Amino acid sequence: MRIFALICAFLLLSAPSAVAGGWAVTYLDPVPSIQPSTTHTAGYWVLQHGTHPFSGDLGKTGLRFVSGADSHEFVGVPLGQPAHYAVTFTLPAGSYEVFGVQGMFQDHPLGTLTVPGTFQITPPDPQLVMPGSTEPWPWQEIAPPLAKPAVAPAAAVVPSEPEPSPAPVWLVGLVVVAAAGLFVVLRKRLRPVGRR
Repeated sequence: MRIFALICAFLLLSAPSAVAGGWAVTYLDPVPSIQPSTTHTAGYWVLQHGTHPFSGDLGKTGLRFVSGADSHEFVGVPLGQPAHYAVTFTLPAGSYEVFGVQGMFQDHPLGTLTVPGTFQITPPDPQLVMPGSTEPWPWQEIAPPLAKPAVAPAAAVVPSEPEPSPAPVWLVGLVVVAAAGLFVVLRKRLRPVGRR
């Protein structure tokens, strides 16, 4: 009985983290129509919990195409963005189930592909996409098809308008004198000629 308990403990401790609640989701970049026996390249993202790059060594990623007992697996290569990969593949005419190969995580079903034709992607199960990731957004212009987390705007400091200062007394006096002088000049000009 002790040997059985030790074997069970060993198996539990040596199991990969995918068994311990770890999972990933593969998102496929837009791909044009797929033609038989033609080389195609597809970009894809492998995101842990459906929201962020895996922080360790993920292992081999790619795409697997399954048609009955026939299976074609193509290994991807990392691109410049975190968790972004590309795979080159060619397939004969037929209908395929498509899976994202996710390294240490279980394969993720993406949908179907009919060659010639296009991918019919099945949206990921919402329970596989962890909402409200606390991870910082690691992407720039090229990013996976996720909504960027809202960031609270920085507090804006708007300078207040300065209170208008009263006009200096000398300026008020100057305006009064100028107005009085203008009045006198205008009165003399507008006085009728025959009156004195």
